[in-house]
Amino acid sequence: MQGFRTAGNKWTIILALCVLIFWFAPGSSIGAGAAEGPMKGPRAGTLQPSPARKPPTSSVQIAFLESIKFYQKWVSPIGGDRCGFRPSCSRYGYTAITTQGPVVGLMMTGDRLIRCNIWKSPGPDYFLLPNGRLYDPLSNNLFVDK
Repeated sequence: MQGFRTAGNKWTIILALCVLIFWFAPGSSIGAGAAEGPMKGPRAGTLQPSPARKPPTSSVQIAFLESIKFYQKWVSPIGGDRCGFRPSCSRYGYTAITTQGPVVGLMMTGDRLIRCNIWKSPGPDYFLLPNGRLYDPLSNNLFVDK
Protein backbone atom coordinates (compact mmCIF):
# COMPACT_ATOMS: atom_id res chain seq x y z
CA MET A 1 0.00 0.00 0.00
CA GLN A 2 2.92 2.32 0.74
CA GLY A 3 4.24 1.92 -2.84
CA PHE A 4 0.84 2.90 -4.23
CA ARG A 5 0.83 6.14 -2.24
CA THR A 6 4.33 6.97 -3.43
CA ALA A 7 3.38 6.37 -7.08
CA GLY A 8 0.25 8.51 -6.64
CA ASN A 9 2.30 11.28 -5.07
CA LYS A 10 4.76 11.19 -7.98
CA TRP A 11 1.97 11.71 -10.51
CA THR A 12 0.44 14.46 -8.39
CA ILE A 13 3.78 16.26 -8.28
CA ILE A 14 4.29 15.84 -12.03
CA LEU A 15 0.81 17.20 -12.73
CA ALA A 16 1.37 20.15 -10.40
CA LEU A 17 4.69 20.95 -12.11
CA CYS A 18 3.05 20.84 -15.56
CA VAL A 19 0.35 23.24 -14.38
CA LEU A 20 2.95 25.60 -12.90
CA ILE A 21 5.05 25.51 -16.07
CA PHE A 22 1.99 26.36 -18.16
CA TRP A 23 0.93 29.06 -15.70
CA PHE A 24 4.28 30.87 -15.73
CA ALA A 25 5.25 30.19 -19.34
CA PRO A 26 6.40 33.24 -21.29
CA GLY A 27 3.63 34.50 -23.51
CA SER A 28 0.93 32.87 -21.42
CA SER A 29 -2.03 35.19 -20.99
CA ILE A 30 -2.62 33.87 -17.51
CA GLY A 31 -0.18 34.07 -14.64
CA ALA A 32 3.01 36.12 -14.78
CA GLY A 33 2.85 37.00 -18.48
CA ALA A 34 -0.31 39.09 -18.00
CA ALA A 35 1.35 41.53 -15.58
CA GLU A 36 3.70 43.08 -18.16
CA GLY A 37 1.60 46.20 -18.69
CA PRO A 38 -1.23 47.40 -20.88
CA MET A 39 -2.13 45.36 -23.92
CA LYS A 40 -0.87 46.62 -27.23
CA GLY A 41 -2.44 45.65 -30.50
CA PRO A 42 -2.83 46.80 -34.08
CA ARG A 43 -4.16 50.24 -34.86
CA ALA A 44 -7.90 50.66 -34.83
CA GLY A 45 -9.52 49.94 -38.18
CA THR A 46 -6.72 47.75 -39.57
CA LEU A 47 -8.27 44.39 -38.73
CA GLN A 48 -11.59 43.09 -39.96
CA PRO A 49 -13.61 41.00 -37.50
CA SER A 50 -13.63 37.32 -38.34
CA PRO A 51 -17.19 36.00 -38.41
CA ALA A 52 -16.09 32.37 -38.74
CA ARG A 53 -14.48 31.55 -35.38
CA LYS A 54 -14.34 33.17 -32.00
CA PRO A 55 -11.52 32.31 -29.62
CA PRO A 56 -12.56 29.78 -26.98
CA THR A 57 -13.51 31.33 -23.66
CA SER A 58 -14.71 28.31 -21.68
CA SER A 59 -12.05 26.66 -19.54
CA VAL A 60 -13.57 23.26 -20.35
CA GLN A 61 -13.40 23.98 -24.08
CA ILE A 62 -9.80 25.17 -23.78
CA ALA A 63 -8.88 22.01 -21.85
CA PHE A 64 -10.42 19.76 -24.52
CA LEU A 65 -8.77 21.69 -27.36
CA GLU A 66 -5.36 21.66 -25.68
CA SER A 67 -5.61 17.92 -25.04
CA ILE A 68 -6.39 17.35 -28.73
CA LYS A 69 -3.42 19.54 -29.71
CA PHE A 70 -1.22 17.51 -27.34
CA TYR A 71 -2.46 14.29 -28.94
CA GLN A 72 -1.85 15.63 -32.46
CA LYS A 73 1.67 16.81 -31.65
CA TRP A 74 3.02 14.04 -29.42
CA VAL A 75 0.90 10.87 -29.59
CA SER A 76 -0.41 10.72 -33.16
CA PRO A 77 3.00 10.83 -34.91
CA ILE A 78 4.06 7.66 -33.06
CA GLY A 79 1.57 5.45 -34.90
CA GLY A 80 1.58 7.36 -38.19
CA ASP A 81 -1.42 8.32 -40.29
CA ARG A 82 -3.85 5.49 -39.55
CA CYS A 83 -7.23 7.20 -39.46
CA GLY A 84 -9.48 5.92 -42.23
CA PHE A 85 -11.51 9.13 -42.36
CA ARG A 86 -10.93 12.58 -43.75
CA PRO A 87 -10.77 14.87 -41.87
CA SER A 88 -8.91 12.79 -39.30
CA CYS A 89 -10.68 12.02 -36.04
CA SER A 90 -8.56 14.46 -34.05
CA ARG A 91 -9.14 17.27 -36.58
CA TYR A 92 -12.86 16.42 -36.58
CA GLY A 93 -12.96 16.59 -32.77
CA TYR A 94 -11.06 19.89 -32.68
CA THR A 95 -13.42 21.45 -35.23
CA ALA A 96 -16.52 20.04 -33.50
CA ILE A 97 -15.51 21.39 -30.10
CA THR A 98 -14.54 24.75 -31.59
CA THR A 99 -17.74 25.25 -33.58
CA GLN A 100 -20.35 23.47 -31.47
CA GLY A 101 -19.03 24.02 -27.94
CA PRO A 102 -17.57 21.55 -25.45
CA VAL A 103 -20.67 19.47 -24.67
CA VAL A 104 -22.06 18.91 -28.18
CA GLY A 105 -18.53 18.82 -29.65
CA LEU A 106 -17.51 16.07 -27.24
CA MET A 107 -20.64 14.05 -28.13
CA MET A 108 -19.86 14.47 -31.85
CA THR A 109 -16.25 13.42 -31.29
CA GLY A 110 -17.35 10.33 -29.35
CA ASP A 111 -19.78 9.44 -32.13
CA ARG A 112 -16.99 9.75 -34.68
CA LEU A 113 -14.57 7.65 -32.63
CA ILE A 114 -17.18 4.89 -32.30
CA ARG A 115 -17.66 4.87 -36.09
CA CYS A 116 -13.89 4.78 -36.76
CA ASN A 117 -13.28 1.03 -36.76
CA ILE A 118 -12.20 -1.80 -39.07
CA TRP A 119 -15.75 -2.49 -40.29
CA LYS A 120 -16.37 0.93 -41.82
CA SER A 121 -17.20 1.00 -45.52
CA PRO A 122 -18.43 3.54 -48.05
CA GLY A 123 -22.15 4.11 -48.05
CA PRO A 124 -24.81 6.80 -47.92
CA ASP A 125 -23.23 8.42 -44.85
CA TYR A 126 -19.72 8.84 -46.25
CA PHE A 127 -18.07 8.17 -49.58
CA LEU A 128 -14.66 6.93 -50.69
CA LEU A 129 -12.00 9.49 -51.63
CA PRO A 130 -9.36 8.75 -54.31
CA ASN A 131 -6.71 8.21 -51.60
CA GLY A 132 -8.76 5.39 -50.06
CA ARG A 133 -10.05 7.39 -47.09
CA LEU A 134 -13.70 7.92 -46.27
CA TYR A 135 -14.98 11.50 -46.39
CA ASP A 136 -17.03 12.32 -43.30
CA PRO A 137 -17.37 16.09 -42.86
CA LEU A 138 -18.63 17.75 -39.72
CA SER A 139 -21.72 18.98 -41.56
CA ASN A 140 -23.01 15.38 -42.00
CA ASN A 141 -23.38 14.88 -38.24
CA LEU A 142 -26.92 15.07 -36.86
CA PHE A 143 -25.81 17.25 -33.92
CA VAL A 144 -24.78 20.14 -36.20
CA ASP A 145 -27.15 23.11 -36.29
CA LYS A 146 -28.42 23.36 -39.84
